[in-house]
Amino acid sequence: MLFMGLLSGLAICFGIPIAGLVMLGRRRKGTGRAFFLGVLAFVISQLLIRIPLLGLVLPQYAWYGVLQLNPWAYGLFLGLTAGLFEETARWAAIRFFLKEKQECEHGLAFGLGHGGIEAVVLVGIPLLGMALQLLAGKTALLFVNAGSLFVSGMERLFAITFHVGASLLVMYGVRKRKPIFLLAAILLHTLLDAAIVILPAVWGTGIAEIEVYTALMAVATLFAGIRCYRTKKAG
Repeated sequence: MLFMGLLSGLAICFGIPIAGLVMLGRRRKGTGRAFFLGVLAFVISQLLIRIPLLGLVLPQYAWYGVLQLNPWAYGLFLGLTAGLFEETARWAAIRFFLKEKQECEHGLAFGLGHGGIEAVVLVGIPLLGMALQLLAGKTALLFVNAGSLFVSGMERLFAITFHVGASLLVMYGVRKRKPIFLLAAILLHTLLDAAIVILPAVWGTGIAEIEVYTALMAVATLFAGIRCYRTKKAG
């Protein structure tokens, strides 16, 4: 069961982005570039800017310590900064480097790249290490169970789904020159990430309920993004 949990998580983190890219590449040129730009958008906005700020810079200020004591304020702060950094990075990458590649398939590929690299960094690489330990017979070093691995994999699936939807919204907004879609993506991102802090701290919400909320937000965002491209005016 432990191996199956690891396998399912690895399939989600590595398999879905790669398989999606291959399928989209057969349908539309430029999806590889969009995918790679999605990867860069996450790496630059999160790994190189936001996470170092949250972990190294802001802890030096007293107000940040006080902020962390209030789950509402802290949750909204984390959600808003995630939305601002990631969605602005999406917008910049699409606006300046995908000027002629803004079809639905490009948005899907961009989101797979963005959500895929996040899944690989946060979950995929640790799972890969666990799988190698398991294959080497070092099961005593694994302090996890199949259930937690399955939850981690599903959480990444929902996150990838959200990133694909948000990428479609932002790309559509760039294509139609309507900033309201960027603002919508920032708001949705804020609501998604803020709840992960607020729900358990304020209402004692469990993991299952949080994952249900995440799934609903992800599906709603994806539906909104696809809906934009299916309207008669999408062009």
